[in-house]
Amino acid sequence: MAKMIIKDDCLVPDRYIRMKYQGPDPWGVAEKITDSVRTFFHVSTSGFNNYRINWDITGDPVTFYTRWWVRKYFSRFSHMMLLIKLRGSRSKTGNVGEFSLIFHASVITTFSGWGVFLKPAWLMYSYLFYNRARRTFIDRCRNYIMNFRNDIKEHFNLEATDVTTAAGSYG
Repeated sequence: MAKMIIKDDCLVPDRYIRMKYQGPDPWGVAEKITDSVRTFFHVSTSGFNNYRINWDITGDPVTFYTRWWVRKYFSRFSHMMLLIKLRGSRSKTGNVGEFSLIFHASVITTFSGWGVFLKPAWLMYSYLFYNRARRTFIDRCRNYIMNFRNDIKEHFNLEATDVTTAAGSYG
């Protein structure tokens, strides 16, 4: 049984979206992400995970690092994988500090079948349907991330960026 995996970056030409913040309540972004990711991306509990939380409370300021992943299915073969990394610090005396937030996303397509039939079947499927659908999935992925970034910016009273929705050449 052969397997074909295609991975497309959603944020081309940039690979990451970075946000930096200095001010009150830097750990609040972690709480905001944890509270709003599932409802924003419309995923179940199996499509979201906060898999790493590190705190260093030995010094002043207190530093923290945490990571999330979000998996949203677009079709039977394709899904979006979003990785979120947060690194920051806050003072022990007051709740003031900074954080750096990084987003990285890709659309992953997995197609499997018998080796002899996989290539001809894939060529016909991609020619008739998938090339158009793949472009739509990449545009949806980018729109999700840009709008989620604006949601976080609004939470911290930062200026939101106008997001032009990517419609692609297929409408």
